[in-house]
Amino acid sequence: EKTCSPAAGEGTLTSRTIPVHSTMAAILSSSFVATGVVGFSKSVSCTQSLKAQPAPWTAGSGRETLVTEAQVRIRFTRMGRNKAPFYRIVAIDRKDRRDGRPLEFLGWYNPMSKETQLNAPAIKKWIDNGAQPTDTVNNLLKKALIV
Repeated sequence: EKTCSPAAGEGTLTSRTIPVHSTMAAILSSSFVATGVVGFSKSVSCTQSLKAQPAPWTAGSGRETLVTEAQVRIRFTRMGRNKAPFYRIVAIDRKDRRDGRPLEFLGWYNPMSKETQLNAPAIKKWIDNGAQPTDTVNNLLKKALIV
């Protein structure tokens, strides 16, 4: 700790090292210290001894970069009526609900009549970009010789 020379009629003040981002040094010395928000009981006449240190979460702190899995899935969305299912094959965000808004429609599958219509170039494009098909859709794509 370092001491500052007191203002007229005041006792001695000790300054503390405050861990803030280095760009905050000017703001800290001008507004927060002058208003007493920092925690000094009296006004501070010199701010040279206030030190700004980078926060522990800034670049170079040793944290590793975040690695994520593929966030897009190729899966079914259910259509049709009760006991007569009909599925559309869609590219959709992994966290969206089953019947949520898809990124792209890729085809359809009717399990009642075993009919399938697939957009093979679009499916290959999504898989090349990292989309992961679900197990059931992957089996369907293997039968259609797309995967």
